[in-house]
Amino acid sequence: MQRSLVTASTSDRLFVLERFGISSIGARLFLAVMLPFCIGLAGLGVVLYKSFENDKLLHLKIDTDITVRELDAEIRTSESFLKSLVVTTTFLQDSGERSPTAYEKLVVAFMAARPKLITGFGIMQLPQGLVDRQWFGSYIEETQPNRGVTLSNDPKYSLVELWQVDKYPELQYYKDAVKANRYFWSKPYINDVYPIPLMTFSGPIRDRNGNLIAVMNGDINIRDLSSNSRSDLSNNDYTALVTEDGTFLSYTPDSTKASKLENIESIPTLKSVWKDIRQEILQGKSQGYLRSDLTKSYWVYQKVPSTDWIMLKAVSYRDVIKPALLISLSATFSAGTILSIVIFLFVRSLNRRLKPILDVCDATLSDEETPIHSDDEINHLSNAFFSMIKRQNSLLEQLKLTNNHLIESNRLKDSFLANMSHELRTPLNAILGLNEGLQEEIFGELNEKQLSVLQTIEVSSNHLLNLINDILDLAKIESEQIKLDYKPTSISLLCETSLTFVSQQALQKRIQISCVLDDDLPELLIDERRILQVLINLLNNAVKFTPEGGNITLEVRNQESDSCILFSITDTGIGISPENIKKLFQPFIQIDGSLNRQYEGTGLGLALAKRIVELHNGKIGLTSTLGVGSCFTIELPYLQKESLPELLSNVSSG
Repeated sequence: MQRSLVTASTSDRLFVLERFGISSIGARLFLAVMLPFCIGLAGLGVVLYKSFENDKLLHLKIDTDITVRELDAEIRTSESFLKSLVVTTTFLQDSGERSPTAYEKLVVAFMAARPKLITGFGIMQLPQGLVDRQWFGSYIEETQPNRGVTLSNDPKYSLVELWQVDKYPELQYYKDAVKANRYFWSKPYINDVYPIPLMTFSGPIRDRNGNLIAVMNGDINIRDLSSNSRSDLSNNDYTALVTEDGTFLSYTPDSTKASKLENIESIPTLKSVWKDIRQEILQGKSQGYLRSDLTKSYWVYQKVPSTDWIMLKAVSYRDVIKPALLISLSATFSAGTILSIVIFLFVRSLNRRLKPILDVCDATLSDEETPIHSDDEINHLSNAFFSMIKRQNSLLEQLKLTNNHLIESNRLKDSFLANMSHELRTPLNAILGLNEGLQEEIFGELNEKQLSVLQTIEVSSNHLLNLINDILDLAKIESEQIKLDYKPTSISLLCETSLTFVSQQALQKRIQISCVLDDDLPELLIDERRILQVLINLLNNAVKFTPEGGNITLEVRNQESDSCILFSITDTGIGISPENIKKLFQPFIQIDGSLNRQYEGTGLGLALAKRIVELHNGKIGLTSTLGVGSCFTIELPYLQKESLPELLSNVSSG
């Protein structure tokens, strides 16, 4: 008898609280989770704030790095452009060109490939360096009144002969290039002709003998650096590009600072920032960031690799702190609200589900058992669980006794089969012996009819004896009583012997049997009699199910990659359908199981073959097509000859 389920008079969600009070696991869970969570919310807010602050700074660093890389690429492109002008000029001079028109055309031709930073460029010879004049300077510059010839394809630029308008030997960048004898960027300066801030890249042009023959120069308009500055920052933030000494090349809040080449220290709020940044650069740093309470901004700096310029970017505290605080507080409040709702719903659902479980625990007690009394749900379930374990152990003991009885019954069955097979073989052997004596007319002469009857008795007795032998072998294997007699075996001799057993049957059906063996097959360490039994069994099946005039092939291959020998027996018989292949290796199973079936057999041969092959750690398989034929395969592992003595000693000792 089981206890009847207790009917609750209160609602499900209040059942556990009414039964266990504040000790209820749901009530304790709510208090235990919410208290530390409320404390953790503050920590979560700090973590979120730091995370968003770092994310904003990372964005600023990435933005600065992209700007620097773009600027560096443009500068390197400009330098390569001007150096290519040097190479081409040298080539013309080495070719013997002395015409001023040729060098003017060269400069104009280079205009089409001019990088966007270059506002003017050209070549200025030393006396007699390029053409047969004392001075000659062909230069492209932005169009100015009364200077040069305007280019037809680009009216914004003109071709100017610098000697005629500026007396270029007196210009500082020309003197510096001749003196330095190398490529270099000049310091920022204000051009006297059209007062704009410029920087000049200049360098020597030499002939094939290394003699200085001219000077190349190209100008960058510093105002273009401001217009090309990349910035994805808000209106409260800004960027600046300065030289190593602090001269503005670009300043987004006030572009006139760069146009006048003012120094960053001229802005009081940036003086201390620049001092800290320059100190870090002098220590060997090429990039970094710092906080400035004076400007209330985060600053990121990075050097432009190909120059001594420094890119500065700033973002105000407000743009970082305000969104970080807003997101962290929103996330913290949302998480707290969601967790409170989840815990409330969980406790409510827990209470509803615990009531029927607890009632079932009470109901599982038998009338003789003491009712379970506990402080809370967990203890109640624990006590009920141990009570069920106790009863389960009792049932397991009963099951164990039953299994022992079944094992003993199976052992008796195997012993019965073995004994019965032995008892049956003894009289059968006597019948076969007497039959053989009668056929040899030891006991007197026999007529043709009597001999025919004796032959029938012999065939039937041999069939019955084979059946009994198969049953006995299968019983021994199933009961693990069979012992294999391992010894080195010649594969070719094994195949030859197996084919001898079926050759007469094949001859009667005009079946052609062929044997294909690989060269240098190793010896197999096997039970020769058992494997021979398997091969004969498979060959007998092939002969049995192959129509007259068919073909059977026994093929043996050395699978060195898998360290095994592969036997395959292929026939052109009736074949087997895919759904019947799985049934073949089961004892007493035949595809045609009717009493008037066309092919005789007991269904033990393939099952016995499979067990014997598996005892040798091998595998047996089958592929077949209905109406085409079948191919049985056997894989047996092998050892090299030098390993056989050691394994034989292990087998004999085992």
